[in-house]
Parts: sequence; structure tokens; C-alpha cells
Amino acid sequence: MKNVLDKFNNIVELAGRANKIVARRNNQDTTGYGPRFRKMMHWQNKRVHSIGIFDYHTKQFVLFEMVNMVGQPKDILPVELTEMENLILNAKIA
Repeated sequence: MKNVLDKFNNIVELAGRANKIVARRNNQDTTGYGPRFRKMMHWQNKRVHSIGIFDYHTKQFVLFEMVNMVGQPKDILPVELTEMENLILNAKIA
């Protein structure tokens, strides 16, 4: 689970860089209500229950529930993390 959260933190950093680019362009690539990409994270009893990224401009999101990791090998990363990264990279901001 730690490798999943590390990868998710890298994706959140990528989203932060994209949000800075949007802010430098005077919010051309967003609806104007704050940052375009937002981190979604739900905790339940001190454990991460679900993680995701929300694109406020297109109203698209990718969500991954950590319960889906039960029984999976520790070195496997879920496909949803790649989809989160692609959501940010395909936004055509840069």
C-alpha cells in the first residue's frame, strides 16, 4: 500500500504543477473557481479508504478504493493510478 500512496503523492505533485500553470495563464484553462485539479482522499478509522483526482473544468474524475488491493501482490500498481496521471497529462495545459 505504501507504493500506491507514494505514486499517488507523485500524481498530486503533478496536479499541483498543472494548477500553477493554469494560475499563471490567468485561469484560461479552468472554470475560475480555484485549482483545476483537486485531490480526493477519504480516510476511515485512520486508514486510507479511497484516493482520486478530480478535474474541476471537465468534471471528470478517477477514483480508486484501497479495498481492491486486498490479495494483490505488493509490487503491483493499480491501473487507476495511470488513469489519474493521464487525466492530468491529457488536459493540454502545457
